[in-house]
Amino acid sequence: MFSHTRSRHAAMPVATTRDLVVFNYRRAVRARQVMLCEGAGSVWLVELLDPQSGIWIWQSESRDGEIALDYAKRLSLMLS
Repeated sequence: MFSHTRSRHAAMPVATTRDLVVFNYRRAVRARQVMLCEGAGSVWLVELLDPQSGIWIWQSESRDGEIALDYAKRLSLMLS
């Protein structure tokens, strides 16, 4: 009655997190380097922890680690 077919699509490579820095001055903020698919390099993501839901919320991204770390530190120092 029903036929089951397997997907012929190859699984996409998964991006991995290589480095992580967390600042917790006034607000919890993290900067993490995410390695993209082969040959695509990496990107630094800056994320803010929502204290009510416990979910990290994207704030910014950069190819330059120093810029991302500086932004994360400044964001952590800001009042809520």
